[in-house]
Amino acid sequence: MKILIKLFFVVVIFSNMMIAQTPKKNYEYHIDLLHMSNDEVKVSFAPPKNNLTKGKFIIPKLVPGFYQAMNFGQYVSHFTATDKNGKKIVTERLDKNSWMVHDLKHVATISYQVADGWDSLEKESNEARSAGSMFKKDSVFVINYNSLVGYFEEMKDIPYQINITKNKGFYASSALDYKQKNKTTDRVWAKDYRQLVDSPVLYSVPDTTWLKIGHTKVLVSFYNKKERHYSKTIAHEIENILKNQQAYLGGTLPVDKYAFLIYYESSNESGFLGDGLEHAKSTVCLYRSGSMKFLPNALNRVASHEFFHIITPLNIHSGEIQHYDFLNPVMSKHLWLYEGMTEYATIHMPIKQKMISLEDFEKSIEEKIHGMKEFDNKLSFTDISKNAMERQDQYMNFYQKGPLLGLCLDIRLRELSNGKMGTQDLMQLLMKKYGEGKYFNDDDLFDEITKITYPEIRTFFRDFIEGAQPLPLKEYLEKAGFNYDETTGKVSVLPNPDSKQLALRKAWINQ
Repeated sequence: MKILIKLFFVVVIFSNMMIAQTPKKNYEYHIDLLHMSNDEVKVSFAPPKNNLTKGKFIIPKLVPGFYQAMNFGQYVSHFTATDKNGKKIVTERLDKNSWMVHDLKHVATISYQVADGWDSLEKESNEARSAGSMFKKDSVFVINYNSLVGYFEEMKDIPYQINITKNKGFYASSALDYKQKNKTTDRVWAKDYRQLVDSPVLYSVPDTTWLKIGHTKVLVSFYNKKERHYSKTIAHEIENILKNQQAYLGGTLPVDKYAFLIYYESSNESGFLGDGLEHAKSTVCLYRSGSMKFLPNALNRVASHEFFHIITPLNIHSGEIQHYDFLNPVMSKHLWLYEGMTEYATIHMPIKQKMISLEDFEKSIEEKIHGMKEFDNKLSFTDISKNAMERQDQYMNFYQKGPLLGLCLDIRLRELSNGKMGTQDLMQLLMKKYGEGKYFNDDDLFDEITKITYPEIRTFFRDFIEGAQPLPLKEYLEKAGFNYDETTGKVSVLPNPDSKQLALRKAWINQ
């Protein structure tokens, strides 16, 4: 019996030693938010198990949702690789965003410093801050992992474990679930780099409110240096919008958890500045103004648009989105869908759910028409989308002409189906066909939509999205009992619409 017991202990000890010594098959990161120096955060990680003689380490050049190079690698310095004995291993910087690490199979730790990038991003474009990270040691951290964490080109689609050392009073607000190891250390897992970058986090003393919209848990997290109890006010403002979005989307939201991360900066400057970046299950909203009274209204519009992104690109997207290349991305040709249709839902939902008046809806259409005229509307939308980085001068038209395309597509679908099918139904069908983990082929989408709708819809895509024929706004609005004066840009209800026009209007906007 004693011999058996001894043998058992030997096996257990040997097994534990093997577990401890087995190289891990994930990236294991340590990010220190507590011990900063020169306003820089120290980052270190152990690479996944590998047998590589060398590897190319990448920090993103740009990220989904923006179409200009941001070069997040420019904020990284003191890049060092060492083996298990602490001996340095050769590395070389290839360009702003990548490093070559030699003898990678013997690397135990890679470490580097990361600087706050908000100031330089703001000089390039104020809106770009929502994709970067900001560090204020004793008060707040806004973290987009694309500026802190990288990956090896030879080791993609591998899980990440992130350990974060932070102020003991700070709370992590994110769509990911952060676990507290102890008072100053949190841990979070991501299934791959795409999910990690798609899940920003706000670290601060908590000012949070939770909402329950159907089965979806919604976190509203707010930070302002002076105001510490404002998340409840914001949550109250957006709860009505989210409930109406739920009804608009068929009664169920296709996400279990969502997080609004809101950073508000008081300013002596006049006006109100704001920007946001959507993610699959969260959005970052950054605001600056001299008065908080504008904040709820500003958030309402942003919250509505960004939340609708749970449909596309979360559940409906191409292979270019699914397999995004953070160094040299290939653009999809369907920004009309990702941004245009999202913005259309943003202006269509309030009238369909009776949240606004008919006059307010008419004004929304007029604003988009006016905005569209600021751009070159003789260009193909699919071409602009594929070349979005080169055609930044035309990019914002996806938020102007894009929703007007959605409006015309909606009316055309309802006309062909005698009111039974619109873009709301189309999006539901596409979600069922694809969904979060499945993507469509960029060149096939128009044909796939035609298969589940009507042959005439392929002509619509060919003429107005692939082609650049003038949008038939006057003709299509008239089908629903509206008049569009092309000279003045005014939209109004026809004085004597017939029964067919009234039926189509009822199906389209519930009026």
